[in-house]
Amino acid sequence: MSMLRNITSGLRTLFRKEKVDQELNEEFGAYLEMATEEKMKQGMSRQEAVRIVRLERGSSETTKEIVRAGSWEILVEACWQDLRYGVRMLAKSPTFCAVAVLTLALGIGANTAIFSCINAWIINPLPYPQSDRLMVFATHDKKNGWTGEHVTSPADFFDFQKQNTSFEQSVAWTGASLNLTGDGSPELVDGGRVTSNFFDTLGAKPILGRTFIPDDDRAGSPHVVILSEGLWQGRYDGDPKIIGRNITIGGEAYTVVGVMPGTFQFPLMGIANLWTPLALTDKQRVDRGGSWLPAFGRLKPGVTQEQAEAEAGVFFSGLEKQFPQTNANLTWLVNSMTWDIRRKEGAPELMIVFVTVGLILLIACANVSNLMLARATSRTREFAVRGALGATKGRLARQLLTESVLLFFLGGVGGTLFGFWGMKLIESWIPGRIRGYMINYGHVDLDSTTLAFTLGIALLCGMIFGLAPAFENARLDVNRTLKEASGQASGSKRGARLRQIFVAGEIALAVVVLISTTLLVKSFIISVRTGPGFNPANVMTAQLALPRTKYINDSQRRNFGEEVLARLRALPGVASAGAASNIPFGGFGQGVVVEAVRRPAQPGERTGAEFWAASPDYFSTMQIGLVKGRLFNFADSQGSSPVVIISQSFAREFWPNEDPVGRQIRFGEQHTVSTIVGVVGDIMRNHLRERGSWQIYVPLAQFPSSTLAFVVRSSADPTIMATAIRDAIWSVDHDQPISSAPLETLIVVVDAGYRVVTRLMLFFGALAMFLGTIGIYGVMAHLVSQRIHEIGIRMALGASSVQVMRMVIGSGLQLAVVGIAVGILVALGATRSLTTLLYQVAPNDPLTFVAVPILFVAVAIAACYLPARRATHINPLVALRFE
Repeated sequence: MSMLRNITSGLRTLFRKEKVDQELNEEFGAYLEMATEEKMKQGMSRQEAVRIVRLERGSSETTKEIVRAGSWEILVEACWQDLRYGVRMLAKSPTFCAVAVLTLALGIGANTAIFSCINAWIINPLPYPQSDRLMVFATHDKKNGWTGEHVTSPADFFDFQKQNTSFEQSVAWTGASLNLTGDGSPELVDGGRVTSNFFDTLGAKPILGRTFIPDDDRAGSPHVVILSEGLWQGRYDGDPKIIGRNITIGGEAYTVVGVMPGTFQFPLMGIANLWTPLALTDKQRVDRGGSWLPAFGRLKPGVTQEQAEAEAGVFFSGLEKQFPQTNANLTWLVNSMTWDIRRKEGAPELMIVFVTVGLILLIACANVSNLMLARATSRTREFAVRGALGATKGRLARQLLTESVLLFFLGGVGGTLFGFWGMKLIESWIPGRIRGYMINYGHVDLDSTTLAFTLGIALLCGMIFGLAPAFENARLDVNRTLKEASGQASGSKRGARLRQIFVAGEIALAVVVLISTTLLVKSFIISVRTGPGFNPANVMTAQLALPRTKYINDSQRRNFGEEVLARLRALPGVASAGAASNIPFGGFGQGVVVEAVRRPAQPGERTGAEFWAASPDYFSTMQIGLVKGRLFNFADSQGSSPVVIISQSFAREFWPNEDPVGRQIRFGEQHTVSTIVGVVGDIMRNHLRERGSWQIYVPLAQFPSSTLAFVVRSSADPTIMATAIRDAIWSVDHDQPISSAPLETLIVVVDAGYRVVTRLMLFFGALAMFLGTIGIYGVMAHLVSQRIHEIGIRMALGASSVQVMRMVIGSGLQLAVVGIAVGILVALGATRSLTTLLYQVAPNDPLTFVAVPILFVAVAIAACYLPARRATHINPLVALRFE
């Protein structure tokens, strides 16, 4: 109750000050009157008694101040006074205030923008109940070191599902692009095939109908499908009677049994708008030869990730003994789903950017602290007068600290606006195709956590970087300052040294940021110039999947591809057209196990290669270079001897010092033997920084595919050409869904993450250099203003303008060289974290570590030039008269 009374009394004092003062005056007057009456009882006159009491009790105002100082509200009132005074002082210096707030807004805004992305994509938990118990499985080869990320063989998965004791549920799934026809134009819809416990394991509930049941997941069961809310609303107009309705997928009827809410997503699958049961056949369920089935599970309560991985290791040791031909050296890695998704969202890269913007903030804060130190130097006489009038050093320091916090708060407000703009800009750089792989589809909000972070760093930096000017002026020598003839103090050597340290630190941090930026930009330029191994310019693509119910045999699939190609070649403006089972950066992909004939693989040795079935014109249309031998021709048709073209990396690995043309390889489940007729250059399939991979090509006529990608090289407008390609395909099969896009767009989309990081680092590198330049300029300009008298004397004694300019620029270069040297040493260690992002560029690239310091020296000279030029125009007579 005493605390409550204390708070109540304090609030009353704050908001009813006049009433409380009146009551205090009355109370103090009554006390004096009582003391006077006591003296009068001792025989004194009233006048004498009043005089004696006042002498004994001291000043009434001092007594009142002592009474007020005993309560907490006096501190609040003093802070309020400091705040109002600080606002008035900042208002008197609008230029200083604007520059400082803008500098802080840039630094804080950069941190706000990046933190909002980190908060949305990394800090916030996955949108599933108890998501920390969700684990993904990955097959790992203990001997060769490769890991098939979250994929396993079906037989291994179903055996583990039955026998393990660590997981409550185990789920298998695979992504799929499904042909949706009827109720509108044919559409290629992204979705997935999942085991019946998929939704239950993730804790997801439908908004209509039900999820899958075990009976749905058996081969031969009636076809059922679950739709996304977006597909239900868009294609079916939100039909409330959608449950039980039949829709056509891949030429077969599927019954809709549920609709999932629009908020549901599974980032490992990407964008998905419909789901069907996995329903593997008995033959597929016992397949142990290839790891192609993604899987995850939910741990039982109390079971740790380490315990689950240990159990998986024991289980696979048994399989290795039981099935040495397929399971030699294999085990499972059990990884957190949260970690896996964060990694794929670019968490390591985002944290590198976050560290970079942290350095930017330190540079901005050091800049503003320098400005405050310079401004405090010009206010030394003000503080000397206040000190002479009784202000304590603590009160003066608190006043400057209050102004600092106020300035940084305003910077935080500006930073919030800059951060919101930057956050939306970053979000706009994310292509729609990859949003499905990100939490909340990559959407970022300026939520309460981000606002609290912005306010927190603004106030924290305000207090930390406000200490330097606050304590510097708290040490002010009042007598010396008041005796100065000019009425202005030149500032202590300690303050000047502190400003120089701040500038050198700024430059060091800016060098680290700019070196990191230069390495990433150089890496990006090299990856673009190197190219993907083909020429994507002016190439339009059209990808599709032929329904197996309609195109039952190879002959039908072969005839479809040949007829479409004939129509595409006849289109106006088409230079060439080809087809393949898939295309680079297209999303579809296939790999096969391959071995050289007469050199069989040893048990446990697995040699995988990327697989393409391609038409004869595919290579010329893509402009993939022939290294040796020949390309496919129309004689490589059905019934002719199987032939194959291999990539340069494949040839170097298997026949390093021999001619591979004429050799034979065996590949695939059917162990097909084909003769090598040519060698082509390596191409990149998934991103522009891939290392050389093994690739084999077979004639499309000999190996017809149900997935097809047509490539058309043309100088026509992409939009017009996309429509023409669609019409050409629909003229063969009007019910065939198509996904069409320029090949360059596919590359940009897949490589978007790296491009975003490079853009951000480029901007932040330029910002770091700008702030570092401003820091050097500000210190040198202040130095010249403080040394006007000295420079005037030097010029009066005969110093030339060149000598004065050399002196000023030399002082600035000394600071720059110290900062650059420290920055290089720090960068040598810091850039190692960029290794995974760099392509054909070493983290300690000599050219970068030489070019950046030279650039900073040039920038430092330019920043010092204006103050130096101003110094050469000082009139000695005016300078001496002023002093």
